Amino acid sequence: MLDTWHRLERVIKWTGLSVNSFALNIGLKRSENLYQIKKGNNGISRDLATLITTKYPSVSKAWLLTGVILASASQAGVPYYGMDILAAVDETVLPSPQFYISIPIFDNCDIAAQNIGTAMLPEIAPGAIVILKRWNVESIVPGESYLVVTEQFKGIRTIRAGSNPSELLLLPANTQQYDPIVIGKSDIVKLFIVQGIIVKKNL
Repeated sequence: MLDTWHRLERVIKWTGLSVNSFALNIGLKRSENLYQIKKGNNGISRDLATLITTKYPSVSKAWLLTGVILASASQAGVPYYGMDILAAVDETVLPSPQFYISIPIFDNCDIAAQNIGTAMLPEIAPGAIVILKRWNVESIVPGESYLVVTEQFKGIRTIRAGSNPSELLLLPANTQQYDPIVIGKSDIVKLFIVQGIIVKKNL
């Protein structure tokens, strides 16, 4: 909730108004709702975001609600594709992205798409947006999650060292339904490190 208030506070400071004046300016009868957000008791509702962006059209509603800026295709950011992440990394030529996700710490990443599988539950839930960066086998950090593509396998797993230096152990988080897999380093066709996960809450 602290991040939520920080976003709202930035807008209020940008307007040059006090909290009370800002509340009146966007059409609230009293400022109590804003103070509840400051205390961490409430989040920014869609109705409040609409009031703010109607009065101040240059403020992004998506950013107010989530902290994420959805940029147009001409802007910087990570391209988001409306498909399964496993299908997206398998494409030789991807279609135009639906939009770009602009979060400064992820701007050096290569692709974002939706996770459909359940192998990494509860760490990566179905429906979560996975943000990936291209990686090379020599730079693998044991214990990190990667999307691995070989001729026989394609999926997101945590990578550990294998029993010999030429092998890797791929571990699922959901051990009740999935087993560990051993692959050779030379079998990897494509490799992406999972740099971030975005979970959209149903409000």
